[in-house]
Amino acid sequence: MPGLTVYNIPPSPPKWDRVGVFYIAWCVAWSTVLLAGMAFCLVNRHNPILRVRGLSLSFPAIALLHVYWILGQITYPIGGTVPMVLAYDIQYFAMGVYFPLGIALFHASNHRFLHIAKLQKQFVHAEPRAGRDLKSTDASWLCRLRNIKYTTKIFLFIGIGMVLQFILTIGMWFACKKYHPTYGIPGTGLDGLPLPVQIVELGRGWEWWPSVLWQVIWAWIVAPVLLWRAWGIRDTMGWRTQTIACCISSLHATPMFLIASYVPAFAKVNAYFTPSQWIHLSIITWEIFTVFVPIYEVARQWILCKKAADSYARCDTASPSMTIRITRSKEWNNTSSSTLAEKGQASVFLDECMGDRLFTKDALEHVLSKNSEALQDFAALKDFSGENVAFLTCTGSWKSSWPESPDQEQLLGTYNQALWIYTTFISPCNAEFPLNISSQALSHLQSVFEKPARILCGEGSVNPATPFEDDYSTLPPQDVGIRARYTGEIPDGFNLAVFDHVQDHIKYLVLTNTWPKFVEAMRRQSSDSMESGYTATSESSLSSWLSSRLLSRLSSQHAKLQSFH
Repeated sequence: MPGLTVYNIPPSPPKWDRVGVFYIAWCVAWSTVLLAGMAFCLVNRHNPILRVRGLSLSFPAIALLHVYWILGQITYPIGGTVPMVLAYDIQYFAMGVYFPLGIALFHASNHRFLHIAKLQKQFVHAEPRAGRDLKSTDASWLCRLRNIKYTTKIFLFIGIGMVLQFILTIGMWFACKKYHPTYGIPGTGLDGLPLPVQIVELGRGWEWWPSVLWQVIWAWIVAPVLLWRAWGIRDTMGWRTQTIACCISSLHATPMFLIASYVPAFAKVNAYFTPSQWIHLSIITWEIFTVFVPIYEVARQWILCKKAADSYARCDTASPSMTIRITRSKEWNNTSSSTLAEKGQASVFLDECMGDRLFTKDALEHVLSKNSEALQDFAALKDFSGENVAFLTCTGSWKSSWPESPDQEQLLGTYNQALWIYTTFISPCNAEFPLNISSQALSHLQSVFEKPARILCGEGSVNPATPFEDDYSTLPPQDVGIRARYTGEIPDGFNLAVFDHVQDHIKYLVLTNTWPKFVEAMRRQSSDSMESGYTATSESSLSSWLSSRLLSRLSSQHAKLQSFH
């Protein structure tokens, strides 16, 4: 029709063909599944796997990205029912504001993963981390910026970038005459162009480039850096897999969006699969790995916990005859545990009830008392729960060093050791990774240690609601003797059993969370080492070390049972 332009073209009815019905059904179905998954994670947010992830960052990112994704799915069926320029305005602002902010928050969550992995190394390596430059706090703005908490620093940079992006998006919209022909920079309108060309030009142009540039920066610069930094991390919670998969899945988005927007051959595809759908494909991948991978890990953890509980109940009630039947092998009676290990026979004790004994509390306590280094390394570097094992080790050493009849000076020394344990592992104001304990237990320990802790440490800066999101210096667990000394009056309630309730609770958490994963990893390493031809006594094999320990212990138990009979 002569005189018909994008400004006066009448809206069209919705497209309820097979493609349109599919898009609506797919949008409703996936949104429902995603909301159910997010609700599951929020209900179980205190689970260690979810607690360390920081849902306060990843879920707002998913929400923003999903809003942009929904707009893409409804474009084909109902996009034509609104004025054409208004439809492109909505897409322009969603792509210029919602999408960049969602990506920024998403990558902030991934950076947080790297930050926690770095902090957990303090439970393995003895090198103290560099703390804030307190002497230079007021010297310059650069020192102040360097001393800002990690998450605050991330939000600061993200906020600055988003403010600039928003101002640029608004400014270019006002400057571009194609969206409002009555004002704007001359030469940026659609005057004199045929209607098909006007429609094409609405969806592309220089005003879209800042949003595209933002995508390029995150997908082709920030994401590869994250990939490189996360490649060597081998965590048990699927966080590394989630980070790598999401980074890789976003690499295709920007190139395919540009190809679909500027290559004429894609016109037939764009009629059913709009150029922004290439970006929406990566959004679906982010949602799958950010929401459903943690759900899978939580379910797997529940299965391991149930297996550990069943194994404990079955092996704890096992009769002596059952124990003898399992260990009555002639080769077992006539061969030392080290020889068995060298012959690769230790794997027999990773089967059935003998293998299930590895899941019991006795096996955990044996490792903690004899040599906890392997478990400590695993908890810190793979499970991101090194504070739990370190706390159990420190409290065990503290209890074993308690004098039989302490005088006042000795009692003050033991109190200072306990005070260090409190400030390092429990205090919401000072601990980098506060233990996950009940409010009643925390209140009791605060009544015993909080006032002296404030005298020695001053006011802390950790938010108890988000304990993993702060960055400040504390002494690592290895530097037990390097700390200030409290010389005041010892509060009432301090005794040898002051940590018992918390110790039992944390031991249960380790038994049901970290320990089953450690045993499973040990089994896999044992199997891999045997298939590769390595001896089971390799120092690098966690399974060999623990198997030989348990073999020795079971050998002594077997000898006692034989003497009994």
